[in-house]
Amino acid sequence: MSPAHPAISVRPAREDERSDLVARILAFVADRRLTSGERLPSERELAERFEVGRNAIREAIAVLETVRMVERRPNSGIYLRAMDRDGSLDALVLRADLGVPLDEAEVSELIEMRRILEVQGTELAGLRRKDEDLARIDAALEAGRRTVAAGDNFAACDAEFHLAVAAATRNSVLRRVVNSFYLLSRTRRWHYFADGRRAPEAQRQHEAMADAIRAGDATAAAGLMRAHLQSTEAYWHELLQQRLPGGKAAS
Repeated sequence: MSPAHPAISVRPAREDERSDLVARILAFVADRRLTSGERLPSERELAERFEVGRNAIREAIAVLETVRMVERRPNSGIYLRAMDRDGSLDALVLRADLGVPLDEAEVSELIEMRRILEVQGTELAGLRRKDEDLARIDAALEAGRRTVAAGDNFAACDAEFHLAVAAATRNSVLRRVVNSFYLLSRTRRWHYFADGRRAPEAQRQHEAMADAIRAGDATAAAGLMRAHLQSTEAYWHELLQQRLPGGKAAS
């Protein structure tokens, strides 16, 4: 039976193949140090380089067009675009999920947005939580305890706890925006929690926040979330701008 509140959906194999090809194209761009305004090789040349069909290349380029990283110019070719800082949050999530490191300004703004939303959200959770919200939070805590005891990667448990708290705000827009951050950062969080020493401390902080929410102490809950986020912000400033070996960013 699938879990009632999955933190992360599993992508179909074909979608993963397309994402992997996009990541390989991005790695090629980075290795060649191509910049905005420069032309990429033709579809035929890319297909030969990556040993795939031209349809696969077209699909990968279409993804990059969607997130405004490239543009097709009639009778000319495919060109890199400058990053669009006025794009949608969905585009930012997709860029990160495809392996595109974020620039310094985007990182600072993203971390600031997360702090504002999650601290205020945790306060709202302390005021608005219902029995079913507490049940979801408790389930996330129990999954976290099992994961810590087993020494497994804590990333999915971390996401589920934060999403459970966001759901307890009873604000669907806030919940969707917080969910976007955890989609954007899922691979980065996996690498963060690859250091097994981090999970027990994160679990301890989650337990304390849950106690405050359960008690209806909204001020204490918000303060605990603020401290929880601040303890990792320096690391996130560094990691959100990194690209992993092989061209896949630590998303």
